[in-house]
Amino acid sequence: MQVTVKLFSYYRQVAGTDRLSLDLVDGATVADLLDSLSRKLDSPGLNDHSASVLINQQNAGPETCLKDGDEVLLLPIVGGG
Repeated sequence: MQVTVKLFSYYRQVAGTDRLSLDLVDGATVADLLDSLSRKLDSPGLNDHSASVLINQQNAGPETCLKDGDEVLLLPIVGGG
């Protein structure tokens, strides 16, 4: 299956683009996507839960299953204080 990943802020800088298409196996989860993306971008920090993930503009957790054609938004979690 293929999903589109829109990257924001830090992730866009690391990737050098604001959008990627990823091929994943059927039944892949958000955790699988983050693993694949971290290998592709050589950025292991993607697996440390430092990203907010939305699938088709709905919040998603690591166990959320993806479907062919999904649009995934990957945003860094920003802390303040």
